[in-house]
Amino acid sequence: MRAAAALLSSPYLVSEGSPKSDKGLFGLPWRQWPWWLVGAVALMEVVGHSVVRSRVPPDADWAAAANFLHDHYEQGDAFVAAPSWADPLMRLHVGDLIEPKAAARADLAPFERLWEVSIRGHRTDLLDAAPSLERAFGRVRVRRFDLGPSPVLYDFVDHIGEAHVRAGDRPCRWQRMAPSPQGGLWRGPFWPAERHFCGPRPWLWVGETILEDLHFAPRRCVWQHPAQGVPIRATFRDVPLGERLVIHGGLYYAHEREGTRPPVTARVLVDEVEIGRLVHRDGDGWKGVELDPDPLGSGLVRGEVTIEVVADDPDMRSLCWAASTRGPRREVE
Repeated sequence: MRAAAALLSSPYLVSEGSPKSDKGLFGLPWRQWPWWLVGAVALMEVVGHSVVRSRVPPDADWAAAANFLHDHYEQGDAFVAAPSWADPLMRLHVGDLIEPKAAARADLAPFERLWEVSIRGHRTDLLDAAPSLERAFGRVRVRRFDLGPSPVLYDFVDHIGEAHVRAGDRPCRWQRMAPSPQGGLWRGPFWPAERHFCGPRPWLWVGETILEDLHFAPRRCVWQHPAQGVPIRATFRDVPLGERLVIHGGLYYAHEREGTRPPVTARVLVDEVEIGRLVHRDGDGWKGVELDPDPLGSGLVRGEVTIEVVADDPDMRSLCWAASTRGPRREVE
């Protein structure tokens, strides 16, 4: 009883008729607070919208930047958007300048100049260097980086049509086939019209395509799906070996993101001697290794290079690789 009496006599409890009972924060009646809250939220929306709009580059800025790039572009230039989610906007305005080889590159080694198109003060994380040229067009900024002579001596993707391809002991035929039924969401990479067809399964072919890797980045590469029980081999003759052989590879994103399937291996051989391998496990994404083409130091200058793809279980092991031999290392690759 004493506790109840103390509670009822508390100064924090005020009778319904008291003039203090209707007062909230800042002296506003409690029953008015929902309306003030709605007004505050609406004001925040208006202010936020204005801030967002103030940071969006207008079409005139993009057009000015595109005109500049069209005037200064040289064939073989590479492009990057900063931030990366601005890439569709960049392609909308200068997509006619971006070659498939540059848009779906394995790395920067084949290129001697890189254009960065940036908004909102972002910078690419591909390199940490001062630009050779920089221009601002309103809210769009353009930077050019001169990377120096390319170290690439031989690009295997460029020469896949000259390769000798076999499924075990059986040669795969280089032929022109019907237009690709593939491409699009969940349908895998496009099948090129010209490819080495190994069969009997329709996906057992070797040729150039564009792969969507685990992070949905496009990759220009050689599709070389393994077969059950036999290796798929692509052999390139009289290749300048240089100082390094660099090979990258990945799987079609839908085939590795579950992380439940066994690895797939690309063995690299020079004159039938294995110099290394790329082992791809689910979750690796697009990855690469650098190999010594002459590990025994025998003075090899040119040789026969074979890429052999195998997997214990070839189901959905859609390996696509890109490789090149290279000279001395450049600062940015």
